[in-house]
Amino acid sequence: MSTTVMILLALLIVYIPIYIWTWKSPNAIRYGFQKYGPLIKINTKLGLKLMDRLGKYRRFWRFFGIASQVFAFVEMVFMVFMIVFSVIRIPSILQSHSSLGVEYVLALPGLNPIMPFWYTLLALIIAVVLHEFAHGVQTRANGMKVENTGGLYCVVPVGAFVEPDQTDVDRCSRTAKLDLFSAGISANFIIAGVAFLLFSVVMLGGMTNQYEDNAAIYGEVEGSPADIAGIPSGAIILSMNGQAVLYEDFDDPVKMSAVRGPFYLVTITYVQDGSGVATTSAAIPWGMYISKLADDSPAGKAGLSKGDTIVKMNDTEVFTSSQFTDYMKTTSKGETVTITYVDANNAVQTTTAVLEENGNKGYGYLGVYTSTSGLNLLTPSQVLDKARNPLYGVDSLTDLPQALMGYLTMPYSGFDPLPSSIQWWYGDYNAFFWSFLELLYWLFWLNILLGITNALPAVPFDGGYIFQGWVDRLLERIGVKDAEKRDKQAAEITKNVSTLFLFAFVLIIVVAII
Repeated sequence: MSTTVMILLALLIVYIPIYIWTWKSPNAIRYGFQKYGPLIKINTKLGLKLMDRLGKYRRFWRFFGIASQVFAFVEMVFMVFMIVFSVIRIPSILQSHSSLGVEYVLALPGLNPIMPFWYTLLALIIAVVLHEFAHGVQTRANGMKVENTGGLYCVVPVGAFVEPDQTDVDRCSRTAKLDLFSAGISANFIIAGVAFLLFSVVMLGGMTNQYEDNAAIYGEVEGSPADIAGIPSGAIILSMNGQAVLYEDFDDPVKMSAVRGPFYLVTITYVQDGSGVATTSAAIPWGMYISKLADDSPAGKAGLSKGDTIVKMNDTEVFTSSQFTDYMKTTSKGETVTITYVDANNAVQTTTAVLEENGNKGYGYLGVYTSTSGLNLLTPSQVLDKARNPLYGVDSLTDLPQALMGYLTMPYSGFDPLPSSIQWWYGDYNAFFWSFLELLYWLFWLNILLGITNALPAVPFDGGYIFQGWVDRLLERIGVKDAEKRDKQAAEITKNVSTLFLFAFVLIIVVAII
């Protein structure tokens, strides 16, 4: 049992009697505790005086409200793009038989395995509290009363809230409502921007490394040939079969064919922090290690298994993931390919596979999940560039949306971004430096996630209420002067749009986990 699970169990044991007391005791309300479904709502007056003081600067907050609507519009457009893009990809996702577990879909510390518990818990608390605090300041700046602030608690803190006086909200102007609802999204956008600048420019900007051209092992697949041979994650490859190699050499078929030899096996010499230079005691196959096969895949029908290593497709030798992908892009549905591979016993085997259709990609489908001998290989410089530059690899404006989405989803590709195993590549920084760096990254990531999710044009998200206000304004400009009629029409349009996007949102999540 992991430490995180043990901590969560301990917190659950603490939570249950508190929940029962909140449910049963008449004194709970007096102390601000209130049952809220399976949650506990904790009502406080924390932050009210600060909201009052900050809310006095009404001219500034009016300007902030205008800027907030701009931020909300940008994030709403991005969120809609992501929803539409994801819906379009649903057929290819279903055909590829790839899926995420439900734990990967929910961005909850302790449940999602890609999220380090303490860093993400602290970052989430900061993101949610400042989101709600921004709502509170705009509430006061627009002359509305804030009744309570507080948090939602269920084993761990799961949310925060600012509770305005509903009568004041109902009576306030449309502009005030738009300022109020867009404030939280804008706050998350700004916090993410500050965290990113500190992370990428201040913390990573001056980093250097002495192995910038070497192949570095960012991560590895458990049970792969490299893992069994004892090559640790975080090692730097110096040579293979006694010949010095750099990262760029892996894309040189002539050199790599000579290095790998006729039996497709290599011994690897590497350097690791604290343990010096070492060489694997046994040779391992070098090629595309199969860590998983899709259900009913052409590869499985051809006799390939998890643990095999593909070394040749027809007459083309493959050494890296990019070469394998490039070769597959030259194939088509129905094509028969001869596959040479090394099995788990290091014996060279040959088989043939009939490729199937690969969704709407236009080339053949083999149905294997592969990596280079079970390794995720980059150079230390590439890791830094990917970590600090969301536009890494962008060649044109058409690549921009996909690059931004790729940067935001890097944790799902195994990019941490700088795990402890590789920190030695960049010099002797202390533990506080790396901890603060990690916190900044997750503060950026969670604020972006919270901001764009709340920008979804669907009630009950903030974006739904903002969208309704914009529709109301548009109806007024096109001639609907009756406020009551306009309000009903805006509410009806928002209801329909909300239904559409909530359905799409849930559909995407369901497809991701099935």
